[in-house]
Amino acid sequence: MEVIKFQDANCAHCYKCLRNCDVKAIRINDGQAQIVREMCIFCGHCMEICPQKAKTLESDLDYVKQMLKRKEKVVVSLDPSYCGLISNNKPKKIIDALLKLGFTDVRETAEGADLVTREYARLINEGKMENIIISHCPAIVYLIEKHYPMLIPYLAPVISPMIAHGRMIKEQMGAHVKVVFIGPCVAKKMEAEDDRTTVGAVDAVLEFNELENWLKEEGIDLDACEELEFDNKDPMVNQLYPVPTGIVRAVSTYGADSKYINMSVSSIKSCRELFHIMKQGYLSGVFAEVSLCAGGCVNGPGVNKSRGFRFKSAISIEHNACLRNPELPRVLPEERMHRGFTPMQVIEQLPGEKQIKEILKTIGRSNSDTEFNCGACGYATCREKAVAIYQGKAEADMCLIRTYENTRSMANVVINNMPSIVLITDQDFKILEFNRMAEKVFGTTKREAVKTYLFDYIETAEFEEAMRTHETKIHYKKKWSFYEMTVLETIVYLEDSDHLLAIIEDITAEEAQEEKQMLRKLNSIRMAQDVIDKQMVTAQKIAGLLGETTAETKATLTQLREYMLEDEV
Repeated sequence: MEVIKFQDANCAHCYKCLRNCDVKAIRINDGQAQIVREMCIFCGHCMEICPQKAKTLESDLDYVKQMLKRKEKVVVSLDPSYCGLISNNKPKKIIDALLKLGFTDVRETAEGADLVTREYARLINEGKMENIIISHCPAIVYLIEKHYPMLIPYLAPVISPMIAHGRMIKEQMGAHVKVVFIGPCVAKKMEAEDDRTTVGAVDAVLEFNELENWLKEEGIDLDACEELEFDNKDPMVNQLYPVPTGIVRAVSTYGADSKYINMSVSSIKSCRELFHIMKQGYLSGVFAEVSLCAGGCVNGPGVNKSRGFRFKSAISIEHNACLRNPELPRVLPEERMHRGFTPMQVIEQLPGEKQIKEILKTIGRSNSDTEFNCGACGYATCREKAVAIYQGKAEADMCLIRTYENTRSMANVVINNMPSIVLITDQDFKILEFNRMAEKVFGTTKREAVKTYLFDYIETAEFEEAMRTHETKIHYKKKWSFYEMTVLETIVYLEDSDHLLAIIEDITAEEAQEEKQMLRKLNSIRMAQDVIDKQMVTAQKIAGLLGETTAETKATLTQLREYMLEDEV
């Protein structure tokens, strides 16, 4: 099963999940983040930090609703960190709210922790293990099985409080009873439903976030609920499991003979540091309470971190827990409290030095001086990134510095080789960008220009108007008399940065050419007019001559007609 789902998102140049995944259980393929299940410890931290919310939990909520709809007997195992994490000053009102949702009973997971604490005390008293790493946190168990298998002999071979509680409930109330664990942990879901050594004890797992959304959906107001008591005896000191040193203090009340040095560690970085030292053989005789989440289970991924309730929860748990052994009757035999562990480390193929250098060259890191080791891609060093590329977990274009350098380089090539003047100013008209053509026209270097202002070179009336109106001015023709130039100014207002981008084209030659062409046209028109005038004079003379000869001809013909008529008479 897939506990954490990765949806398609715009992962390019983000890599926040990869940067925050200490075990690097995320691969980037075609710009998309994907989970590497064989390496994942299901801590859920990638879900918390993804800015696009593209990592989500495979929810059991619909399954739980169906069980309740079928009127099945469903019992809640409620993690002790509910105290303070659920938004209410009277936390036991959550019991009434859960009963209104349809659950049969509500019991504290700390009831099962009593059995686990007894087993830890027994292991301490036996003193057979060189070191004891407690196994209540499933993410820690997966971390050791997959990444520190040599430390499995140190893992306490004991089931977690959740599994113990689930088995206890089914033992007392019948195997047909369904158990739903509600808490702040994502890895619990994997432990309950997909771990062959623990599957079957718990039927479904819900996060506190899911529960709060469900209560809102059903219109159940916690403030309007009654304060009720749990359907179990007070587990007392075992309520301290979700807070730092809570388990160490619980074990001390169970008569454990302190043959070990107690140590409490939380956060994955601290845990890995501890495991690395243990792996080197530098520690012996340690009883290590380890939690993957910084500050303990109260800071798990299944709670709303924006409210900062983990501090309230820790104080509330410390205040309410009675620091005594509850002396509850033993429900499960010792063999049902036992569990084993399986090495699951993935041995990845490593490239040779020659291959690493070849890969480094492809990402522009040809020597140690160019290996910035910035970590922006998610890997601590460029060499680690090269190894990940070799293993198919990373891509060459994940290097943000290289992308920036390439982009800036291409931008500089374009800007510097443009035949027009290109410059950028801020809102005070201080020069920020200045290309080669600008250097040539204004007779200065970019290094000097960026220390000056635009009005040191040209009149800025149209720039001031563009800045005032936030409007772009396109192809504004202007004469720069001082530079004996005619230019076309395009001034673009950059809204995001409140800057001005100017592209200024020198059209002096074109203007001169157009003026010459205009003179040629005027000369041609004048010459044509002269020809027309001469033609008109000639035409008028010809017309005069034609008029005189026509009159003479008419007179002669008239006389001839009259003469001929006289002969007929």
